[in-house]
Amino acid sequence: MSFTPTDDGLQLTIDEHSRKVIIHLLGELRVELMQAKSSNSHELAPHMKRLFPVAYHNDEQLNEEYRRLTHADLADSHVAAVDDALAMLTPQRVFTTGDLERFVRAINAMRLVLGTILDVSEDEPDEADEDDATAIQREVYDYLGWLLQSTLQHLE
Repeated sequence: MSFTPTDDGLQLTIDEHSRKVIIHLLGELRVELMQAKSSNSHELAPHMKRLFPVAYHNDEQLNEEYRRLTHADLADSHVAAVDDALAMLTPQRVFTTGDLERFVRAINAMRLVLGTILDVSEDEPDEADEDDATAIQREVYDYLGWLLQSTLQHLE
């Protein structure tokens, strides 16, 4: 996968299998974001909490007020980024700089959720153990990291 320069921007060159996997994962994330939008903080799935961080770790009342004021807008922002990324993953799509920024937001959100599910930490080895039941998910997580890094390189 790479980005190929065109007269109007950059075109994502990605194999069809990877494109389908990313589209599927983004679709799942979109569903969960829509569910999270109407959830209160206690109902929010644990793997979604990194997308809806607390503002006040030591004051539940202030945090609930912050959440009341921002949660729906934050959910809408994540959904919009996912929708944009889904549209950008159509074959032959040319990315502008603005497209790249929105694509990064969606890929990063998906990677945060998957990393939370996998309980990824900075102390873990780079390669997944083949006997690990989560080996495929860890490969996807690594691929998303590479995709994120490749995209960010074009924003510098």
